[in-house]
Amino acid sequence: SRDTLIANVNPVSLTFTRENWRVAQTVTVTGVDDDLVNDGGRRTVTISHTASGGGYGNVEATVSVTVTDDDDAGLVVSERTLSLGEADGTDTYTVQLARQPTGNVT
Repeated sequence: SRDTLIANVNPVSLTFTRENWRVAQTVTVTGVDDDLVNDGGRRTVTISHTASGGGYGNVEATVSVTVTDDDDAGLVVSERTLSLGEADGTDTYTVQLARQPTGNVT
């Protein structure tokens, strides 16, 4: 996968020989943790394996990987209750986002 913002692949290259061609090689895919709230809660990336050499020119296989987002959108409010006097009472509170958004939030 070249999209290392979604997932990392290890190892990035596999080598098969005449001696080990029947031995399956393990590829580990790790989701990348970010602080972004992703629309739909998921991101997908395609991992491509292309074989070359040894009579395997132009052979390809792909794996589709879906990474589920662990960042929930939410608002953080400093005060949940205010108490004001009728004539001249004022008070304030703050609002902020719980996670970094993917765009402007209104």
